[in-house]
Amino acid sequence: MKAHVASAEGKSGLLVVTLCAPLTLAQFPRVCMSPEVLRSGQCCPSPTGVVGDECGFRSGRGQCVAISADNMRYGPQYPYTGRDDREMWPLRFFNRTCQCNGNFSGFDCGKCKHGLTGPNCDQRVPVGKRTDPCLYVERWQPEHSQ
Repeated sequence: MKAHVASAEGKSGLLVVTLCAPLTLAQFPRVCMSPEVLRSGQCCPSPTGVVGDECGFRSGRGQCVAISADNMRYGPQYPYTGRDDREMWPLRFFNRTCQCNGNFSGFDCGKCKHGLTGPNCDQRVPVGKRTDPCLYVERWQPEHSQ
């Protein structure tokens, strides 16, 4: 009976992992994980998918630039010097990435910074706490109030 219970627990754990897998976020964008991109060391995708428009350069969103890592001495948290992916992060994988201009944001400069919207990311969006009654007055009032 005990073996059956352990097996059921293992199955429920697998079910939880399977259900939560779509909710996880990756360290690197999927578009930068192909073997060709990893070999090139350059993660500068186009936000529109147009070839040759790295980081939205043509529209002034950003540009592909060389990145650098700090020169700080490694501490005991890196026990495998030369073999630990955290050393010289993120140069272990990429040496060029997008640097976004102005109010543009994201791995490909395809999004706006928080609180902004529009094609040029220059329109303010009201941002506040959901508990702020000044921003959500109609939400807190009953439907048939006078």
